[in-house]
Amino acid sequence: MLKKNDIVDLEIIDNGSAFEGIAKQDGIVIFVPDAIATEKVRAKIIKVASSYAIAKVEKILVKSSYREEPFCSAFKYCGGCMAQNISYDMQLHLKKQMVKNLLDKQKVEYLKIDNVIGMGMPYYYRNKVQYPVRCVDGKTVIGFYRKNSHDIVENNCCYIQNRVIDMLAKNVLDELVKAGFKGYNDETKSGDIRHILIRRGYHTGEIMIVIVVNNKNLLSDFRMRSVVNNLVEKNDNIKNIFLNLNLSNTNEILGKEVKQVYGMEKYITDYIGDFKYFISPKSFFQVNTQQAEVLYSTLKEGLKLKDNDVLFDLYSGVGSIGIFLSKNVKKVYGIEIEKTAVDMANLNIKENGVSNAEYIAGSVEDKIIEFKDRKIKPDVIVVDPPRRGLDKKSIDYILDFNPKKIGYVSCNPATLARDLKLLEEKYTVYSITPVDMFPHTSHVECVSVLYRKNLEK
Repeated sequence: MLKKNDIVDLEIIDNGSAFEGIAKQDGIVIFVPDAIATEKVRAKIIKVASSYAIAKVEKILVKSSYREEPFCSAFKYCGGCMAQNISYDMQLHLKKQMVKNLLDKQKVEYLKIDNVIGMGMPYYYRNKVQYPVRCVDGKTVIGFYRKNSHDIVENNCCYIQNRVIDMLAKNVLDELVKAGFKGYNDETKSGDIRHILIRRGYHTGEIMIVIVVNNKNLLSDFRMRSVVNNLVEKNDNIKNIFLNLNLSNTNEILGKEVKQVYGMEKYITDYIGDFKYFISPKSFFQVNTQQAEVLYSTLKEGLKLKDNDVLFDLYSGVGSIGIFLSKNVKKVYGIEIEKTAVDMANLNIKENGVSNAEYIAGSVEDKIIEFKDRKIKPDVIVVDPPRRGLDKKSIDYILDFNPKKIGYVSCNPATLARDLKLLEEKYTVYSITPVDMFPHTSHVECVSVLYRKNLEK
C-alpha cells in the first residue's frame, strides 16, 4: 500500500487534462506533474487519498522523445506554462486527445474532430498581461503565482507575453516603487498596488495601462502624476492610463471604480480580420489576436451562413464574433452581461459601418427571452460563454428557439462536452475544431458546429 514519502518507480501511461503524467500502482491512479507518457520515472509520493495519489519526479529513468528543455527559468515554480517541457507537436496531440476524452466521457456523438490548429510561432502571443504586485520580504515585486498558491514567482521575462508589454510592466513597477508605492500583502490586506494590467493592440501597437490600487485615496494621490508623466514620456504608444479601485477579498483583478488619469479616449483599438474593435479596461477580447482570426474564420466556414440568416451572438463581449460574421447574414442580435463591453460593441458597430447588428446588456439567461417577446427567431445561434459554460436555462431557451445551426466557441472542453450532450436532444454535432489559443499551457479553445437534426446542409 502506497504511503506518503514512498520512493517508487513508475511507468507513465498517459497525460491528464493539465498535462500531468498518469501512472497506476496497487490499483491507485498516481498523478505525476512534469512526467510525459512513455517515460519511466523514480518519484516520491507526496499525497495519498482514497482513490489517487500525487507524486513528484525525483529522477527520469527513461526519457520521452517528446521531452524538451523548458525555455523559462521559472518553469519549476510558476503556475503558468506547464507544457513547455513537451515538444509543440506533442502538445497539440495531447490537446486533441484531451478534448476527445472529455467528449467520450460524456458520450457525445460527433461526426468529426479535427486536429488542433496550432501556431507557426508559439511564443510572445499574448496581447494582455496582468501581473499581481506583492510585497515579498520587504521588496515590491511583480510575477506570477507559484503553482497551487498565491505566492509570487518574480518574473524577469515571460515567453508567452508580448515583449513590449512585458518590458513595460517592469517600467510601470519601477516608476511606482520610485514614487514610494508598495505592493499588496495578501495576509494583512495592506499595501498600495494590487495588479498591473496592460493591453496592447497586436495590429495597432496602441497600449492601455491599468493600475489596480487598494485604497480609495490613491485615486487622487499626487504621486501618481509623476508616475504617469514618466511613463508617457518614455513610451510613445501609450494611449491611456487608468486607476482601478479594488477593495474586495476575492480573486477578481478589477474592481468597479475606474478613474482615467491619462489620454482623451477610454479605449484602445485592434483588428481581427478586416474589422476594427474598441477595447476598454474591462472588455473581454481574445488575448491571442493571431489565433482569434483563425478561430472566427473556422467558425464562419463551419456555419456556412446565408444572406437571409438571423444570428444571435450570445456572451458577445465587444461584439467581435457577431461583427466578424455580420457581412454574411441579414441581422445580428447580441447579448453581453458587461455594460461597458456592450458600449464598446456599439462603438465597434459604428466604426465598421455595420448597420445590421444590435447589442443589449444583461445576462443571457435573463435577456434572451426578450427576443422571443419581440418575435425574433434566429436561424443561427453563436455562443462564446465563460469557462463555466452554458447554464441549463440558456440551453433550454436555445432548444426552444430551435435554430437551424449552432456555433459553440468554448475555452473549457469539459463544460463544452457537458453542454453538447444536452444539445444533442435536437442537434447533430457536425464538427469540433480545437484551436491552440494558448501554446505551452494545457488550455485549448474549441469551435463546435451543430446542425439541427434532419436539416439539409
